[in-house]
Amino acid sequence: MSRPLRVALAVEGPTDEVVLKAVIEAMVGDRPILFTLVQPEFSLGLQTGTGWGGLYRWCEQTRSEGGGRVSGSALFRFHDLVIIHLDADVAGKKYSDHNIIDHSGDLPCEQPCPPASDTTDALRQVLLRWLGEPAVPPKCVICMPSKNAETWMMAAFFPKDAVMSRKGWECYGSPGGRLASQPLKVRIKKTIGDYSKRAADLKARWPGLCQKLTQAERFRAEFEDQYGQIHDG
Repeated sequence: MSRPLRVALAVEGPTDEVVLKAVIEAMVGDRPILFTLVQPEFSLGLQTGTGWGGLYRWCEQTRSEGGGRVSGSALFRFHDLVIIHLDADVAGKKYSDHNIIDHSGDLPCEQPCPPASDTTDALRQVLLRWLGEPAVPPKCVICMPSKNAETWMMAAFFPKDAVMSRKGWECYGSPGGRLASQPLKVRIKKTIGDYSKRAADLKARWPGLCQKLTQAERFRAEFEDQYGQIHDG
């Protein structure tokens, strides 16, 4: 048996962790995976918080540890892959929303949608600045669902939803609201428990999501590229 793949996850929140684990398992297949949640992290007394503000503070902290670049931190020495998740709807936010003092002026950066890629391309540049990196470093993969991970859940479990399909799956502004408004018998609550119950089905439906959602396909392609380099190395 091959050794476990060591994957570090930096995410906005706990349900995002469930989603990412499921889709990564779908791409890796039978190889065992050792996941380490590095953000949010509540056990070290250095809580950065949840949400995109927490991820911003984690980037600051990790960048400082790495001498100005996240890739210089110990994180990259002890893990095969580092996955950094940021929802595309952050492009419409302001730093003051999370009491962050940042004078860069790079948020908000939201672009007209479609295509979703115009906004995710702009937000990726913002995230790279947070990371202190000129480009995505080796062993790192950015996961940026448009508008957020609930788009992936909606497309996986409610693929015939008329509202989101009419507005554009990756351009609909509040997929979490659509998830919460599904019929009670089939509704999925945004909780670790409800998401975990559906993780196996999400894993099985991942290939179909990649065919339907451009930013899911982008994550798949970039993940498999980095994972392939581990095999080749």
